[in-house]
Amino acid sequence: MGRKNANDRRERREARKEKERRKATKEAMKAKKKGSKSGEEDLDTLIHQFTEMDAAREKVQETKCSSISPRSAASLVFSTLTDELILFGGEYTNGLKTFIYGDLFFYNTRKSEWRQLKIPNCPPPRSGHQAVFVSRLGGQMWIFGGEYASPNGDAFKHFNDLWVLHLKEQRWEKIDCAGGPSSRSGHRMVAHQRCLVVFGGFHDNAKKSPKYFGDVHVFDLEKYRFEHCFLGGAPSPDARSACQMADSPDGIYVFAGYSKVRARGEMYKGMAEPNDDAKQLDQDLDEGKSTKRIGTKGSLAAGLNWQWTRMRPGGQAPSMRCGAACTVRANGSIISFGGVCDQETDEALKGDFFNELFQLNTSNLTWSQLRIKDMKNAPCPRMGAHLCCKGNNLFLYGGVFEVGNKQITLGDLYSIDLSKLNEWKVLVPTDPTTQQWLEEESSEEDSDRGDDDAEDDANEL
Repeated sequence: MGRKNANDRRERREARKEKERRKATKEAMKAKKKGSKSGEEDLDTLIHQFTEMDAAREKVQETKCSSISPRSAASLVFSTLTDELILFGGEYTNGLKTFIYGDLFFYNTRKSEWRQLKIPNCPPPRSGHQAVFVSRLGGQMWIFGGEYASPNGDAFKHFNDLWVLHLKEQRWEKIDCAGGPSSRSGHRMVAHQRCLVVFGGFHDNAKKSPKYFGDVHVFDLEKYRFEHCFLGGAPSPDARSACQMADSPDGIYVFAGYSKVRARGEMYKGMAEPNDDAKQLDQDLDEGKSTKRIGTKGSLAAGLNWQWTRMRPGGQAPSMRCGAACTVRANGSIISFGGVCDQETDEALKGDFFNELFQLNTSNLTWSQLRIKDMKNAPCPRMGAHLCCKGNNLFLYGGVFEVGNKQITLGDLYSIDLSKLNEWKVLVPTDPTTQQWLEEESSEEDSDRGDDDAEDDANEL
């Protein structure tokens, strides 16, 4: 009887704790909703101030620079017409303040130098957007979506605007067209034939759990209009953000990514998608490939009939992770780098970061790990890096890794010859002076590590 009473008391204590926890959560949600409207208004004011400052610029300004500030969630594309990397936007946080960028940089791969271009009438600052390069009309960089965050990181504004940078003319143009994707960030976009294809992403209005998307939208580069592909049902990919999406000669591939699912009550748990369960989106309904198993009913968009197909790649696939970066090399294979595997509990979130290179051969659907002969100058493990290829020469810029509770944003630049895999070349090294973390320590254990430790870790990169 005594044990039963003890169990009853324990259960009642746990019930009271759970009730108090639910009450605190509801109060926090009410406060969050109350402040969300004012936060949105503040963001609109900040964006309007940027637009007014930009409107005062009447001509293009060019500045050479030895390096650029660290950032993640930017966009990096390669211009085949000028042999340049083009980087736009991104974000940086020092623990107390978040900075969202709207600047535009070019890296000349022949001269190994950065330059910044300030072009009038540019898009508002953003991160989590997507950009692609197309060679038509003298070269264009197309940008869609993204988000702007308040300096304290408590409020977000998502975009659903479409912009094009005319590289030959050095001119930004905003494309006004109806029927496009809803506001989002963390989505993916590729150029496929005469189209831009947008998939996935998420929207966070700071009022409830983020909404994740699994829809497909196609923008016709000739007719300048969006069309929605209605491709519901298996084997369409689950809604997700931060996935890997690449356009190869064999079609568009989607794999990995991240979303949140309801665990219990108002608690949500992060979920990563696997790398060995890829989906292919193609307008060519070729039934001859034995690797194709189940396909959705086709959907017409931009004059093409699109279809999802489930693919089961073999070989050595990357372990479960999200936040990896991918690009396509000269032979059409998909290159994947880095990422993080989060171990999430109710009390903490710990991530294992990677700096491995993997290749998905799309001709035979086989994964393999690319072994670098000399890892002496290899990039440190990270997520959210930016990749692009010039033929078989792979370029890697920036990203994020963690030291304890500190988030370190990187601004380094590397390259490697994928046809030789001898070693990574350091084009722009990590600058330890930029690894500043100002957030107050959350526990006595964490306080044993000062800001100097973050700089020491950066010195080791």
